[in-house]
Amino acid sequence: MKNEDLAEVVAIERLSFKAPKDESVFREDEHKYLVAKEDKKVVGYIGVEKIEGETHIINMAVRPDHRGKGIGKKLMEKVLNKKDVFFLEVRVSNLPALGLYEKYGFKKVGLRKKYYADNNEDAYIMRREPDEQIP
Repeated sequence: MKNEDLAEVVAIERLSFKAPKDESVFREDEHKYLVAKEDKKVVGYIGVEKIEGETHIINMAVRPDHRGKGIGKKLMEKVLNKKDVFFLEVRVSNLPALGLYEKYGFKKVGLRKKYYADNNEDAYIMRREPDEQIP
C-alpha cells in the first residue's frame, strides 16, 4: 500500500466493517498492507504482520461491489507461503470469510469471547500450518 492508496483503503474499511479502523491505524501501518487494484482503483486489501515467529493476518476486505470476483483469494495467495505459520481472528458470524480461510487450510483452534467491541461478538482464532497446500 502506498500513501496515495490510503483514502480508498479507508473507504473500503468503512463499507466493510461495523467498527472500522481509523485512518491513522492504516497510515502508521501502511507497510503491513497489500492492495489489489483494478483499473488503478483499490478494490481490496490485506494486512499482515509478524508476531513472535508467526504471521498474523490483521484484516482483509474487498469493496462490496467487487466481492465474489476472486479478489480475496488473490490477496490470500499473495501473502500465504509454505514456510510460515499464519493465524487470524474472524467473527463467528462471518461465514464467507470462514469459508475462504478454511479453503486455504486455516483451522479453528480457539475462541476469543466478546472479542469485537462493537457488539461483543466472539471471534474464532484460526491457524494455518506451513505444510498446508495453497489451492
